[in-house]
Amino acid sequence: MTDPRAGRTNAMRRLGIQEKDGVATLDRESLMASLGGWLGIIQSSIPAALFVLVFALTKETVAAVVVSLGVSTGFVVLQIITRKPLTQAIAGALGIALSAYLTLRDGGHPADYFVQGFITNIAYGSALAVSVLVRWPLIGFLVGLFKGEPLGWRTDKKLLRRADLATMLFVALFSLRLLVQLPLYFANQIEGLGIARVAMGVPLYALCIWLSWLLLRSSISATK
Repeated sequence: MTDPRAGRTNAMRRLGIQEKDGVATLDRESLMASLGGWLGIIQSSIPAALFVLVFALTKETVAAVVVSLGVSTGFVVLQIITRKPLTQAIAGALGIALSAYLTLRDGGHPADYFVQGFITNIAYGSALAVSVLVRWPLIGFLVGLFKGEPLGWRTDKKLLRRADLATMLFVALFSLRLLVQLPLYFANQIEGLGIARVAMGVPLYALCIWLSWLLLRSSISATK
């Protein structure tokens, strides 16, 4: 059976909130935790940035992939050494490995390094959009876990509407990434793709968490 405390802790982290003296709040510390801390931010940005930098300097796809994959592997090792949760590091390494395969396979080209990111954005965006369409917004589940009411939140029409809006914020994020980056991919603009990938990564994700907090904080703060 799932530990409800673990579910609540996970919900807090994903919502970017923490409790201080029994009061739910979002601050710099909790927002950073939701992003994986400085290490999480770095490991989500550096491999792609290095791929673009090395490719721009050398025009060698293999060299760019090797550097990117090596750095990503280094982050996994660092997580193991520091005994921190490996989920994000391993997911990142698997993503880089897939990007390496797509780029270096027969018929592949440098822009294929970014295809894995497109797949991720499509998958997350589609799942979140469907959850809103069927009136079970996924952000609402996180609020429910935090409140200790996994399904009870749906009886609160105001909270349901706000959960819909918060979920749609992330749908908009994933959709915007695709709208900006796919044309760059088809135009084979490697440098532009790299800049867009980094600029539309952590900064926009953090913005969505903050806006979600503004939408949901009255309901979250009402938790006893």
